[in-house]
Amino acid sequence: MLANILFPINAEAFTYIVPEELESEIRRGSRVTAPFKKSLRTGVVTGFAAEPADKSKTLRPIKSLLDDEPLVPGNILRLIRWVGQYYMSTTGLALRNAVPSALFSGKTPGKPRITYAGDIKKQETPVLTPGQRRVLKEINRADKGVFLLHGVTGSGKTEVYVNAIESLPPGRQAIVLVPEIAVTVQIIDRLRSCFGDKVVFFHSGLSPGERITYWRKMRNGEARVVIGVRSAVFAPFENAGLIIIDEEQETSYKQSDGLRYNARDVALARAKLEGLKVILGSATPSMEAFHAARRGKFRYLEIKNRVDHKSMPRIEIIDMTVEEKQTFSLSNKLINSLKENTAAGYQSLIMLNRRGYSPFCICADCGHSYKCPACSITLIYHKDTKTLNCHYCGSHLKPGDLCPNCGGAKVRYLGTGTQRIEEELNALIPELAVRRMDGDTTRRKFSHYSIIKEMEDKKIDLLLGTQMVAKGHDFPNVTLSAVVSADIALNMPDFRSAERAFQLFIQLAGRSGRGDTPGKAYIQTYEAGHYVFDYVRKHDYKGFYEREMIQRRELSYPPSGRLLRIILSFRNRDAGEKTVAAVSKKIKKIRHTPAGKEADILGPAPAPIEKIRNFWRWHIILKGKNSRKLRERASVLLEEMKGCRGIKIDIDVDPVNLM
Repeated sequence: MLANILFPINAEAFTYIVPEELESEIRRGSRVTAPFKKSLRTGVVTGFAAEPADKSKTLRPIKSLLDDEPLVPGNILRLIRWVGQYYMSTTGLALRNAVPSALFSGKTPGKPRITYAGDIKKQETPVLTPGQRRVLKEINRADKGVFLLHGVTGSGKTEVYVNAIESLPPGRQAIVLVPEIAVTVQIIDRLRSCFGDKVVFFHSGLSPGERITYWRKMRNGEARVVIGVRSAVFAPFENAGLIIIDEEQETSYKQSDGLRYNARDVALARAKLEGLKVILGSATPSMEAFHAARRGKFRYLEIKNRVDHKSMPRIEIIDMTVEEKQTFSLSNKLINSLKENTAAGYQSLIMLNRRGYSPFCICADCGHSYKCPACSITLIYHKDTKTLNCHYCGSHLKPGDLCPNCGGAKVRYLGTGTQRIEEELNALIPELAVRRMDGDTTRRKFSHYSIIKEMEDKKIDLLLGTQMVAKGHDFPNVTLSAVVSADIALNMPDFRSAERAFQLFIQLAGRSGRGDTPGKAYIQTYEAGHYVFDYVRKHDYKGFYEREMIQRRELSYPPSGRLLRIILSFRNRDAGEKTVAAVSKKIKKIRHTPAGKEADILGPAPAPIEKIRNFWRWHIILKGKNSRKLRERASVLLEEMKGCRGIKIDIDVDPVNLM
């Protein structure tokens, strides 16, 4: 008897002999230990074979069986295989992303050290609005299919999610995906109020032992709902009935390195494989999702009004080129409004999508700027640690008082990050209780939870942070929200920059006015004439979609077309340029073949961020109408590059970031 064993490495399954004493016990999905090279590895049985694929190789026997019952169910093994194939990777890497690494490293289950939401508190069940009841009726009468739930901010999408889960047939389970941990706090409390300890919170911040415990709880049917970020899409439920993707437009659902899968698209694939329902929820849907709904691929559900018909916040665009201001980033109008809002007993939110103190450090005498030696980007100054940090590779250095280039003393820190805004606000409004929420203040376990709870308990007057403050939170006492330095989002060198800016501004504005008092939102910009603001002022998503689609159709960019990106990385720049030149010649030949005509091949060209972690980067972008044909064309290119030495190749199918 032979078994195919998959290890969590960049490879496909290997064939082993099943010892006679294990033949009656071993099953698909069971973990085993088997000799691999000169050591023993833990892998998963993916199937059985009558004879080896390569008869010339000597097969070795499995060493031991680790599970009485299969740990990875068959539906997850099928999903893992799909992920490896679709994203042009390997099934082994897909396994590594899907199943907790602790299950392959000999770790033992651990009891959660901290409860993530304290005691379970029964919340009052709100009466559904007519809009909520209408969309819920549509969802509940279907057995499967994809629904795009387009509800304005504050329309009560979370209640639709909860009721849809409650309406599932007995024994059916639900997966709830959120874009980041910070968004989960309030939705976890709501779910636990309904489903008690049948709710599992699954994310990368858990310890290895905790991840094993929760995985087994899901696998054994002890959980009814799992809520988590990206990897929760692989929850080992065998009787799932519903997958919910909250804030479906968020790019954080896409893994940025390694196997670059998109959890939203994997959820759609899982639903198709298993016959599930999917709810894609958003106030500002991705253009791809809205386009699919327009074409009838998804069922479109809309909630146009807030709960209790509360008014949408009034959005005002502040032109910083003419506005009187206290600092480069804070207008008098915003400062005065913050003071008035706090004096009236209300809370405020400010978003600046750049952490740190200053994004640019330069010598005023010679113009020398501090750049990361491993990446082609400037280092960001963090005043709390007095270091210059690279947000890509994590390196940092302590700047001296004198310029390392000319010895001058006129070293200046330019630009603004959340730390500087916090400092300026504390100086301008010392009576304001400011709390910052960004990647620097939320490193510790459950730090998000404590900040959100302080905000709910009204211990904070102003919550300042990066885009994590703009998503999913429901603070009824917030009546003022503001975007500082909106130009950061508008000026990214990516065709999606306008779409992301629109989404971010509407999401941030939507945090305001959810209680009984109407809200207002300020967006400060030095580019007040940008077309995005014409639609932001009016909360006009559909108008923005139509405007943006004109350009997308002309250039065949998603959703009018599909993209695939091949990233070529080299340790040595000169050697890389020679290899890229050789690759360019091969691509020119391919362009004139039938295969080349089915996809536009752009590049190779230097990537916008040319160097990351000491690798020099070029990229090739394939553009076409059909994803399968793009992958076939990419395979042809990869075959041509097989003989190239000193090259690292990454494949990004359906990229969301071209940097």
